[in-house]
Amino acid sequence: MEPQHIKANIQIIAASVIYGFSGIFFMYVKNMAAGAVVFYQLLFGLFALAGYLVVTGKLSGIRLRGKRKTLILLGILNAGAMVSYYMAVSFINVSISVLLLYTAPFYVLLLAPVFLKEKHNKKSLVALILSFAGVVMVIDPKNLVSVSGIEPAYLSGVLMGLFSGLFYACVTITSRYLRNEYSGLEQLFISTFVTLLLLLPFVKQAPVTTLVENLPVLLFLGVTITSLGSILYFTGLLYVKAQNASVLSLLEPVSAIFFAYLLLKDPVSIETLIGCVLILSSSFLASLEEESKTENEPVFKEKLPAVP
Repeated sequence: MEPQHIKANIQIIAASVIYGFSGIFFMYVKNMAAGAVVFYQLLFGLFALAGYLVVTGKLSGIRLRGKRKTLILLGILNAGAMVSYYMAVSFINVSISVLLLYTAPFYVLLLAPVFLKEKHNKKSLVALILSFAGVVMVIDPKNLVSVSGIEPAYLSGVLMGLFSGLFYACVTITSRYLRNEYSGLEQLFISTFVTLLLLLPFVKQAPVTTLVENLPVLLFLGVTITSLGSILYFTGLLYVKAQNASVLSLLEPVSAIFFAYLLLKDPVSIETLIGCVLILSSSFLASLEEESKTENEPVFKEKLPAVP
């Protein structure tokens, strides 16, 4: 393997691990709603990303072309994915939330025949079954009910986690539609403006004193995860095959679970581990399926900005 390809693989791995920290550091934010956290994370991340593009001379290349309404839709979907993921983390824990986020390939396989006119085969059907079984194991339905009845917080967390996976899947499908018009960084940069406009009302929910108190964490989320993670990921993709990038990206939920256990003492049950294996196996099969369909196309892998 050539040095440039080795470097690119390391960049993808580093980006995946960085993305895995988003839910963990969200837990260190105090007295801020998920919408406000996402707004400031993207705001600081956008400033850092703009600085990188200016220094590298790439900012002038980012401009609006066709499919503008779809770019607006991408921003809306990004907002939904990030807010619902952070809400899931606040209701349950990082480990379960990140695995429910990674049910996105399940939804992609379900929706692709409708929106992308892609047909199912045996491999995709196996991936669907594995993902569904993994979700059941991760959720562990008996946790939804206690002696006093249904646990509303746990149920809310599970629903938000499943919604985040659905939004993530819709981001993937939308990005595929845009990929011949805009590069990954262009999609990230432009759609982030849309997301910020959508989340602007949440600014009122975070007083200046609260913002100052959480500034170090918000800066970390924005600069490190939104900006640095995305730069590493998209520049690494120039020299890494889409399938390899998909497999390496599976380090996101694995690293999130590991560091959540290490830093937050999140419990990891045997059911969660089995569900993790099933969901990631489904994602792996989905990535193989994607590679077979796009091996003659330009290398591109969609990535949800700042979300693991």
